[in-house]
Amino acid sequence: MTQPDAALDAARLHLKETDELLQAARAAHSRARAAFERAVKQVVEDPVDAVFNCDAPPSDHRRNHRPGRPAKIDSDRELQAFIRARIDRLTFVEIAEEVAETFPPERRVGKSAIHAWWQRIRK
Repeated sequence: MTQPDAALDAARLHLKETDELLQAARAAHSRARAAFERAVKQVVEDPVDAVFNCDAPPSDHRRNHRPGRPAKIDSDRELQAFIRARIDRLTFVEIAEEVAETFPPERRVGKSAIHAWWQRIRK
């Protein structure tokens, strides 16, 4: 075999290997494109929000939940009625003083609590 024939054979072998690599790359590219298109189609047709939908009815407890403990005035009907009877006639300080005279220590509220409660229920 002459030197030019050997060079041609080496070039043919190199071209064959390159063709095989290109075919493998094209096949991998086609698989990747198909996977990408499936993913895009799924996101567009089945949005992520649909996965997280919940069929359970809303809970009143969760809807009304407030952090911390409930205000004394909200949970004590008698104290609430006592304050309502005086709210239009006395100042918050005077109402707090009358509450302190009438109710035991664990049921007493100050002027700030009365004011906050009044602001909240007036709305």
